[in-house]
Amino acid sequence: MTDTPTFEVDDAIVLILGAPSRSPALRNRVSGITRLEKLFFLLDMETPIGARLTEPAGFVPHNFGPFSAAVYQAVETLEAAGLISDSASLSASTEDSWESEELIDDLPASRFTTRDFELTEKGRRYYNALLRELPNDTEQIVREVKDKFGALPLRQLIRYVYTRHEDYTGESVIRDEILGK
Repeated sequence: MTDTPTFEVDDAIVLILGAPSRSPALRNRVSGITRLEKLFFLLDMETPIGARLTEPAGFVPHNFGPFSAAVYQAVETLEAAGLISDSASLSASTEDSWESEELIDDLPASRFTTRDFELTEKGRRYYNALLRELPNDTEQIVREVKDKFGALPLRQLIRYVYTRHEDYTGESVIRDEILGK
């Protein structure tokens, strides 16, 4: 294992999806593109992971807080490579349906659907190979963020991001609703 930064945005997404979790609902998966993006943002901004990336994620203030086109592009690349599956499914809760009602793509979606991301078997093999090349603490850092924030209701996760990183909320169209102003 090396102590030098050797992974890219798409690798970080694989790490987020593959990191172990105490929650069965988070094992090898994350529900919602907004949740995935906010987890990535927190790794980038609040942990040593951000300094280990070989390329910046390029987060900018946007309609729903911090946004990275690189994350969206990486999801598409990973799916095309067969490392992750990306599917629309019924939301686990009405709280998570808020993502489809208020956020995300320009694609029409059912009021109660969300995009779910899951590692494929090929993705699991890639995850394991990736871990062998990264600093020893990488998996633990990702796991801690995933366990702490991954199962939060989406509004609560966004509220946390907005209160901790207010400089990324200037363009947000939901800022007042999220922060109760």
